[in-house]
Amino acid sequence: MRNAIGVDIGGGSIKVSLFEETGKELKSLVSPTPEHLDNQSFLEILKDTIRPLIPDAIGIGVGSPGPLNNEQGIMISSANLQGLKNLPIGEELKKEFSLPVWYENDANCAALGEAYFGVYKDTESQLIITLGTGVGGGFVDKGVLYSGYLGNGIEIGHTTSVIGGALCGCGVHGCVESYFSTRGFLNRYVEKSKQTLENAETFFRLVREKNPIAHEILHFGTLALAHAVRGAIHLLNPEAVVFVGGITKSYDLFGKVLESEIRSNIFPVLNDRLKIGAGGSLSGSLGAASLVFSKEKL
Repeated sequence: MRNAIGVDIGGGSIKVSLFEETGKELKSLVSPTPEHLDNQSFLEILKDTIRPLIPDAIGIGVGSPGPLNNEQGIMISSANLQGLKNLPIGEELKKEFSLPVWYENDANCAALGEAYFGVYKDTESQLIITLGTGVGGGFVDKGVLYSGYLGNGIEIGHTTSVIGGALCGCGVHGCVESYFSTRGFLNRYVEKSKQTLENAETFFRLVREKNPIAHEILHFGTLALAHAVRGAIHLLNPEAVVFVGGITKSYDLFGKVLESEIRSNIFPVLNDRLKIGAGGSLSGSLGAASLVFSKEKL
């Protein structure tokens, strides 16, 4: 059995796991990332976390937030990992461990993991939308990931849903991420109520309690997301649209409206085969490991 290491680099931690080609997780290690980072200290933490799993692996897949350069294996920067700049992840890991290394945007990793191991793995093509702190996207066709220039393709969260709308973290007004994401929900709630919420769980609790402001924000955000996805469906014609990420824990609060709005606004002929729904709770590290399995098959 060929095993691969998957590395999921997040804002607060690095999770490294060893997987069989079936998707079964064999071992997993997690290291917290300190608040104050520099390239060298981060690379030391990364290598130390990966090292125990190296003897049983054929390759390493790494996923992180962008922007990045997947061809050179460089994290250009990260809004959630302040202090890191032009981090040579691919080069450093290859030199340290003498294994092949693949590096992609974390949303692309999530897409590949869903395509290989998820609920809709038997469909020909999958558009995966990640719903969390922000909104990401990935597209897999016949088992092959479309990553775009230097790994920065399918950035559906930064498509415009409201002309002249709310300011997004990317610096542009009106991105769908400004209306349907943890950051978007919390920012819109502050605007409308002048009250600060701690996290997404608090926001969705208010929705369940019929709070009118939270309900209005979620409803508008759902429509904004639906029309962003509509545009992507018309461009890509996927067989399945799959929503993943932490926000899907509350899919029961918005899923029906989201799916209905998408289906009622796309070309009717596309509904004949299109599947829409929430994906499984696949780990980011499995998505990263899928990079290894995918490259091995090509």
